[in-house]
This record gives sequence, structure tokens and C-alpha cells, in this order.
Amino acid sequence: MSETTYGIGEKIKELRLKKGMTQRELAGDKITRNMLSLIESGNASPSIPTLQYISERLRTPIAYFFSETDRDVAIFQKMSVIDELKENFKLKKYAECKSICTSLSDQVIDDEIAYILTYSHIVCAKEKAALLDMKSAVRELDYATAASRRSIYCDSKVSDSIRYLRELFTSICSDSLTDLMCDLNFSGEFVPSEMIQYFSALRAIEREEATPFSFPKGSFHERHIYALTLLSEDRVNEAQKRLRELSLNPDTPYYMQYRVLSDLENAANISGDYRLAYSSSRRRLEFVKKNRI
Repeated sequence: MSETTYGIGEKIKELRLKKGMTQRELAGDKITRNMLSLIESGNASPSIPTLQYISERLRTPIAYFFSETDRDVAIFQKMSVIDELKENFKLKKYAECKSICTSLSDQVIDDEIAYILTYSHIVCAKEKAALLDMKSAVRELDYATAASRRSIYCDSKVSDSIRYLRELFTSICSDSLTDLMCDLNFSGEFVPSEMIQYFSALRAIEREEATPFSFPKGSFHERHIYALTLLSEDRVNEAQKRLRELSLNPDTPYYMQYRVLSDLENAANISGDYRLAYSSSRRRLEFVKKNRI
């Protein structure tokens, strides 16, 4: 068995596994699975037509299998997945994008790939947060930060979005409203302006000021702000009812859940419904235990 033959078989196997293909899938109807197994193990040498067939099924230039340096191998690996990466990005399959990017050698991570990786990590961070997996969400932001430093396409808006989301995720178990959370300059593709307006409205109510924004009737933001308005007008029972409905709705946005429970506990204490106050307090503490970073 020559070194060249072994190298070809090893590269075929490595690329096949990265693409999630079985030997039977790669072999297709032109070669047998047994022959492919022999080639991958270095116990058989593929003919040029066979190698051409395999390279087509792996969507990789045949020259890749004759590459010698690590950099040559890395470049061919990139060529073999770049179309798939862009297609997944177009289809918003961000977990797949991350998997493809992280399978590539560090040597070939260029500005475009680093941007796709950054974008994918940010989206996945938001998805983790929506599932109340805050530790994983923050970890995704850490990865996004590292990837963003490698791309000229990641401008200040991207870094600002990461900064904002990190502040949001780490304050998920708090009533505090920082200046950053209420700053509309941070709104953009990853940070919706309605969310920042919601926090600004909460701050206005805290300060007993008129709420600066209105929200679509029936939206979660509008329902919470309206409940707090009722509470400020001493319409406690109405406020309590609306807050309880929000607290029991599984679709209430993750960044509202602790605040709603805290407000419900407060309303129940004011109304003298101590059983509800206790259950709300217990749920709030359970929320903190599960989601504190």
C-alpha cells in the first residue's frame, strides 16, 4: 500500500463522514459498497473514472484527492462545502451553517465565512434564549464575538447587537432597566425596536411618566403595559387579572416572564390575595433558579 493510495482513501472517508453520507450512499450504483470500503481503508486503489465518480458525488474537485499540503487540503474542503453553506444560509438553516463552518480548517475561514458564522451564532443565541436556555444563549454570543473579529463585514451594528443581547440575557432574572436596554440606537436586524420601546415604556411607568410609545392592541407588550397602567390607577383587580393571564401564557416573551411574575406578586399583595402572592413568588424564584447565568 503506497502513501498516495492511503491518502486518497483517507480523504474520501473524511469528506464522506463530514457530509453525513454512508458508504452505501456514496457508492451509489456505479461501485459496490465493499469496493468503496477497500478504497477508504487503503486496500484498493481507485481508477481515475472511479475517483471522478466519487468526487462528483462528494461535490469536490478531483484534484483535492491529490493535494499534499495541509493548506491545499483545507482549501479544497472549503470549495467542497461553500455552495452548501451559502444555500443553508439563504434557507435560514443556521445550525447547519455553524456545523459546516466549524468543520473547516482555521486557515480558510475568510471574511464571508466568518460573517455567516457570526450571524448564525447570534440567531442561535436568540433561539436558545427564547427556550430559556440562557447559559447556552450567552455561550453562542461568545462564539459570535470571536467570529465577528475575523470579518470586515461585521461592523459596529453587529457588535452593538451582541452587546445588547448579552445585557438582555444576563438581566433576565431582574427588574432592573439599564440605559442600554432602553436605547433605540441599538435597534436593528437582531434587536427589534419594539422590544426596546417596551423597556422604555416600563421605565416611564417606573418614573411615573407618560409612556412614550404605543403598542399594537392585544400584543404582549401592550397587555403588560396596560396592566401596569391599571395598577398605577389603583384598578388592582383588573391589573391582577391581566397579569395572571400573561403569567400563565406559555407564549409570553422570555424577557417579560420574570417581570410579569414580579408585577403579579406585587398586585396580589396590594389586593390582599396572599395565596396568589405566594404562588407568584414561588414561580418567580423557580424562574430565577432555572435561568440565572
